[in-house]
Amino acid sequence: MKIRHLVCKPNKAGPARHYWQPSTDLRAGGWRVQPLGHDPAAAMVRAEELNREVDAWRAGQAVPGAPVGARRAGAAPGTVQHLVEAYQRSRWWAKLAPATRDSYQWALDAIAAWAGDQPVRGVTPPAVQAFYESQLRRVEGTGRKRRVIETPAKAAAAVRVLRLLLQVGVRLGYVADNAAARPGISLERARDPVIWAPDQVRHMAAVADRLGWRSMASAILLNEWIGQREADVLSLRPWAIEAEALRLRQGKTGRWVALPVHLVPHLVTRLRAERERPGAVVSAELLLLHEGTGQRWNPHTFRHVFAAVRQAAAEGIDATADQPAVLERRPA
Repeated sequence: MKIRHLVCKPNKAGPARHYWQPSTDLRAGGWRVQPLGHDPAAAMVRAEELNREVDAWRAGQAVPGAPVGARRAGAAPGTVQHLVEAYQRSRWWAKLAPATRDSYQWALDAIAAWAGDQPVRGVTPPAVQAFYESQLRRVEGTGRKRRVIETPAKAAAAVRVLRLLLQVGVRLGYVADNAAARPGISLERARDPVIWAPDQVRHMAAVADRLGWRSMASAILLNEWIGQREADVLSLRPWAIEAEALRLRQGKTGRWVALPVHLVPHLVTRLRAERERPGAVVSAELLLLHEGTGQRWNPHTFRHVFAAVRQAAAEGIDATADQPAVLERRPA
């Protein structure tokens, strides 16, 4: 998943460098490019922190991390940027889950960069098509290594957020009609889901254990049974396994879910043994912690490690070796 404002630039003298590169409207408000070093995982963590500071700053909160003298540039009434700010102050934005707001923010930044200083009434159906085309392709590399990569899913997601934004504009009186209501965009049908067999799940967990990511193995075994979203699994509390019903609150719906954990005794045994294991990283707040930092898993780091474990499992790594393989532990 792409993180807002995080860019990677090749470096002929060594590893690629990462930067937090704010959009034009943020630079106008006083935010500056931040070098984030060579480590991609650490760069992702810092970029996420800076994005949270920007979100708080946009909401009018005092942010210690904001540059000295930074001020929000006053958007002209009736412009796309003015509508974006109105949307982010609205009850519709407030009702969104934090993860949903984060997933929308990059698209709002793209919309603001595309037409932030233009009047909302200037966003016509042809303009919507032009915005889709602008998001459909990206260029990587230079010279002979230059590649044009199409990203139809990303472009369609950006237009969906534009449609939501313009619908708010209709409600607030910026425009009479939503120019993005029927953009005529269709994507190829996703492939049918693949359900792992129980032995595949066990092998994947064993590989994660061997590579030193025991919390990842626990998450794999846990979610085979509870089938919840990644963020909800990573937010599980330790006391959840002490009662007959494992209780968790779904981040997207806000609903509490009670699952009969006593029906899966081998899983309860695993989770309790992990907390009692010598040298285990434990917390009174969270059931699953990043082994390298002892802190909450960052979702992007979790997906990165999961992909590495999955690749190792697919390559046939021996999950029963006495000496665990070494997989670099990067900050959460």
